[in-house]
Amino acid sequence: MTTINILHSSLLPLQGGINFRDQGGNLAKDGRKVKPGLLLRAGSLDRLTADDCHYLSQMPLTQIIDYRDADEVQTRPDVLWQGVDYENIPANPLSDDVNANFGKLTDESLASFNAVDFMARLYNQLPFNNRAYRYLTQVMQQPDSGALVQHCAVGKDRTGIGSAIVLLTLGADRNTVIEDYMLTETTLAPYRREILSHMTEHLNEQHGIDSLSYVMSAKESFIGTALHAIDQRYGNTDNWLEQEFGLTPEVRAKVQDKYLEA
Repeated sequence: MTTINILHSSLLPLQGGINFRDQGGNLAKDGRKVKPGLLLRAGSLDRLTADDCHYLSQMPLTQIIDYRDADEVQTRPDVLWQGVDYENIPANPLSDDVNANFGKLTDESLASFNAVDFMARLYNQLPFNNRAYRYLTQVMQQPDSGALVQHCAVGKDRTGIGSAIVLLTLGADRNTVIEDYMLTETTLAPYRREILSHMTEHLNEQHGIDSLSYVMSAKESFIGTALHAIDQRYGNTDNWLEQEFGLTPEVRAKVQDKYLEA
């Protein structure tokens, strides 16, 4: 039997899960908690085992929203289980620059890569005019949509903004959103070490290794950049949810009744 080391209680007990965790238990401002087992976030699902798939099918987890670019999906397609619906809707506004298809990264491709500038641009652009997140919010509004998992490559950036949308829609405050985002620094740690170790064997230039380490980290400044950009454009997150996704107070109330414990 494989021993599964659970770094945090929100992580699912999966042998092949990458940063696969449940947003259940987070508090809304009205004191209600997010129901467990309905809203999940993760990295790529290409490593899931047969036992993992059985576990997820029994939840039951019925909807996958994959935010990765086409070449990421082609290289590492998700493992699917019976009864699950799969949608691939890329969320990366900077896919022409770089994505998480690590096999394509070389010293040459990273030589002129400015990791700090890239992450700033990424988090400034992810929250706006993003059809992947529009799809997420549409699924959340369906009364019989069941449990869903949103994911990207490592469950940090694209999934991080999607997860913030989930929590803000359900009435969580900013501190809860930031705490949920920053938890990835812990829950992603084993996979991040594995990737960095592997890439260190293939990259000769320290700049490339340092850049990759930076973009695979979860920093409060990253999610802070997104929240600041939202405030700059819309004044607050309530206006953002309404104008970008049609999540009026009335719509949010219905979604909250669906996903929050009574």
